[in-house]
Amino acid sequence: MTLIPVETPEDFLLAQQFIIPHEETCTTLASLVRRKTDKLIFLKNENEISGILSLDSTIYHCIPDINLIDNNSLLENLPYLMKKPVRCISGETSGTEFLVEIVNSINGSLDTTASRPLNHPEIKYPYRMLRWSSKKIVSTSTTTENGEEIIRCTEHDMEILHPLQKDYMKGEVAVPGRQLTDAEVDITLRQILKNQLCFALTVDGDIVAKANTNAIGINCIQIGGVYTHPLYRRNGYAGALVQALCNRALQAGRKPVLFVKEKNTPAFNLYQKLGFEECGRYMIAYY
Repeated sequence: MTLIPVETPEDFLLAQQFIIPHEETCTTLASLVRRKTDKLIFLKNENEISGILSLDSTIYHCIPDINLIDNNSLLENLPYLMKKPVRCISGETSGTEFLVEIVNSINGSLDTTASRPLNHPEIKYPYRMLRWSSKKIVSTSTTTENGEEIIRCTEHDMEILHPLQKDYMKGEVAVPGRQLTDAEVDITLRQILKNQLCFALTVDGDIVAKANTNAIGINCIQIGGVYTHPLYRRNGYAGALVQALCNRALQAGRKPVLFVKEKNTPAFNLYQKLGFEECGRYMIAYY
């Protein structure tokens, strides 16, 4: 097996053709292929593509069949292609678990003196992967049944969105025991508002709930960042925002997808009611 950078227009066309059948479970990677990032690597057996990796501090992957991947080739060649320390591995569960073992072996061989062993991620989060399956028409209204307004957010809304984004990241993203700084929240929020679609719901002029896309792929759009202030929950606000994002995705000819923590039964039930169905398992490993 060989590891080959994705570089030419022909390479990116091949990458799109390979990833499209699996895009529902690797939309973030598909978005990187669409944007022609310079961090993509083909995993090839002879002339056949067996997988695609995005090698950055976060590794995204599309490995449909891990049995086609040669562990020894990855262990031998991956360190020369990795420009940054791995902080996260994100993607379909079997591929994430496979790559965790590979990166663990590489890290363990590089550093045996660290106070915390490098050969184990701090935490793994398991998720259900969901795709839009409903045939019903999504409402195009920008208000809820009770008259609350749904607005599209811009970079001018950074300050007012910051508390909601911080609470969301604390509950859904931050590794336990690791402090989340305001600067980290602002960096993430600024990237969302610049590159993604972010909706918020207002009550009496105050933003009390938000949701956004976090990846715009080839044929799919991934929804994330769904959060409602605790005082305003159980009013259908999260559902209204997700529906609004689904509507935009469908208007653009793309299928909405998302993932939800396995233990988050209320959110899973909500998404099912909105028209989503489970399509796989997802895992994020944080180092």
